[in-house]
Amino acid sequence: LAPDEPLHLPSRTRAFIKAQDGCDNHCTFCIVTVARGAERSRPVAEIVAEVQQLADAGYQEAVLTGVHLGGYADGAAALPELVAALLAHTALPRLRLSSLEPWDIDPAFFDLWPRSAGRLCPHLHLPLQAGCDKTLKRMARRTRTAGFRELVAQARARIPDLTLSTDIIVGFPGETDADFAESLDFIAALDFAHVHVFPYSAREGTAAATFGGQVAVEERRRRVDAVEAVARHSSEKVRGGFLGTVR
Repeated sequence: LAPDEPLHLPSRTRAFIKAQDGCDNHCTFCIVTVARGAERSRPVAEIVAEVQQLADAGYQEAVLTGVHLGGYADGAAALPELVAALLAHTALPRLRLSSLEPWDIDPAFFDLWPRSAGRLCPHLHLPLQAGCDKTLKRMARRTRTAGFRELVAQARARIPDLTLSTDIIVGFPGETDADFAESLDFIAALDFAHVHVFPYSAREGTAAATFGGQVAVEERRRRVDAVEAVARHSSEKVRGGFLGTVR
C-alpha cells in the first residue's frame, strides 16, 4: 500500500503478505518457473511497514507467502532476517509462514520460535512431494528422505507444540508399486497434521510430461485414497495430542 492509501478492512483477522514471487528451481513436474518467471523479493522495510499498518488496523495475524518463500532475498537479508525484523519492528500478535522448501532451511532458523514470545505460529508447511528417494530424484527435488527426516526432528526439538503439513504427489511417472509403498510408509512415520495429496498431472512444457512410465489414472486415484487414509490417521493422532489444552 502507498503511505496515503486507505486500508479497506475485511471482516477478518488474518492478512496475507506476499513477500516474494517467481521460482528458480526446476522441479520436473512444475510449470511455475514459466508461469511466474524468475525470483524477485520485496524490500524488508516495505514488508515491515505493511505488516505494522495491518497491526494498527486491528489485524491479529499475517501470513508471509511467496512462490518460493524460502528463496526470499533483499540484499544480504534472507528469510530469517525478514522474520526477525518483523518480530522486532511490528506489534502484530501472530506471524505465520506459508510453504517452505526443506532445502532452504538452516536449523538455526527454528531458534526464532522460542524467542518470539509465542508470536510465531508453531506450524510449518514443508512440501515433501514423495517419500521415496528414487521418485524425489526423478522430480529433481533438492532433498532426500533422510535429510527431510532430520530437518523435521530438529524443528520439533526447537519449536514447542509444532504441527507439520506437507504436499504429496502420487503416480509420478516411473513410480512403481514398491516406490509408492516406500513413500506411504515414510509419510506415515512423520506424523503430519495435514497432507495435501494430488494425483500427478502432466503439464505441457515440463520435463516429467515427456517421461516414460506414466501411471494409469485409476492407479493414481487408488494411491490418493491410500495417502488420504494414512493422513487421516496421523491428523487424528496429532490433534488428539492437544486434547485438554487451551490453544
